Amino acid sequence: MVELVSKLTKWSSDFLEGSEQFLVDVENKPGSDKYRIYIDGLEPISIGRCAELSRHVSKLIDEDIELGDDEYFTFEVSSPGADRPLKLIKQFYKHFGRQFAIEMKEGREISGILKSIDDDNLIITTKISKKETADESIDFKDTKEVSIIISFK
Repeated sequence: MVELVSKLTKWSSDFLEGSEQFLVDVENKPGSDKYRIYIDGLEPISIGRCAELSRHVSKLIDEDIELGDDEYFTFEVSSPGADRPLKLIKQFYKHFGRQFAIEMKEGREISGILKSIDDDNLIITTKISKKETADESIDFKDTKEVSIIISFK
């Protein structure tokens, strides 16, 4: 059902175009009939906004004659949540000052605080010693996975 992922991606992107929200991902695990549409924005995503997109996509599914009635699937719309890795550089803009765990494609792991963004480079402040820090520029395309370190201080 790769075609369905493409359709859900297009329908969601079209719906969000011109707004402050954007599509992060449409996910379907192999063998599953459940699809997840993740949206994000510079401001928190409301449940109401997720419901609007869900209704929009449901309507288009109902109208799509290429989707057969025998193709059963479910979908849900949500924001990615703090526990999911960030996939797009524009997701970082609301996380300045937060701590991240970064796994690089070459295997190196970095932990630090997001200081700024320069084009597609994350500027991360890392700890060198108890009293010394350094800023490191990390090209986002060289990262494998970037996750927020959730702190309950």
